[in-house]
Amino acid sequence: MEGQGEAPNQRAALPLIAAPDAAPTVPGGRSDYFGRLPDHLLLRILLKVGTKQAVKMGGVSRQWRRVWTQLPVLESDGVDSSVPARALAAYQAHGEDDIHSLNVSPNQVDGEQTTAWLSLAAPLLSGVLYLDNSHTVSRETLQLFLHDAEEAVMRRGAFELPCFKKAAVIRMDLGFLGIALPPAGVFHALRVMRLEHFWFRGQLTLIDTMLPSLRDLFIRRVHGLTILMLSSKSLLDFHLCLLPELRRLNILAPRLEELEVTGCFYVPESVARIAAERLEILKWEVPCVPEFGEMPHLRELRVPPITTDWSSIVGSGYATGGFDF
Repeated sequence: MEGQGEAPNQRAALPLIAAPDAAPTVPGGRSDYFGRLPDHLLLRILLKVGTKQAVKMGGVSRQWRRVWTQLPVLESDGVDSSVPARALAAYQAHGEDDIHSLNVSPNQVDGEQTTAWLSLAAPLLSGVLYLDNSHTVSRETLQLFLHDAEEAVMRRGAFELPCFKKAAVIRMDLGFLGIALPPAGVFHALRVMRLEHFWFRGQLTLIDTMLPSLRDLFIRRVHGLTILMLSSKSLLDFHLCLLPELRRLNILAPRLEELEVTGCFYVPESVARIAAERLEILKWEVPCVPEFGEMPHLRELRVPPITTDWSSIVGSGYATGGFDF
């Protein structure tokens, strides 16, 4: 008969996943066909649909309910700030492997909830952490932060970054949260750290004993940070941008190859000391004349016009209006 060419194959395939005497059942007596798929195939399916949908799909089969906790990639996009903590708690209870990538983009900022899920993530993450709070910043918050940073931080909250011993990359746009570094602990595997849009009180010290493997460091749009002390034998690239209250910078980085400093030192009598003998590229676009050690490998230099009249710098907008948050 016409059409019989496909029917035998279809009929032959059905018993492999739908044999009545072998298939498990779900509540209601229905056969749990998906439950007979091996976990590695289920994981491939769940990776295609994303974390949020993968959790919802737990209702398809009893076997699927906890399989998502074996996913190497977790994403929480546009969710309540309490969701990442609940997801990570479930992962901690039922997961067997490390998380390779954790991407969190909440729909509102909460310092306490951020502390909760970061603390759960720290021992589980062995790859990339990406936190994006940028879309939670309203125009009102922006104006408040520019004129009264401490009041803005009180409203939005603050947190202490836990020690991520196994993470290789940390990228965080904090949406003007306040942040503090842990008083102890070593970020053993961290190679790349990028921190943006945050408030930090006083002096920030970054040293080898905390960050022994750091190669790339990017710090941008920070209020409250007045002194930055950096000592690193591993750092290769360092970018520092838009720190209006910065008045003192000390860098000791013998392997540093590229240094960019822009939009900083808006306070008269600022001081910068740089010791980086392997430096090749220097972009120093700030109204502060630094003290440099020898730089025999320097091949590219970008600096602003030199002037000793601070009032002319201020009047030109360099110190007050030269940047836009």
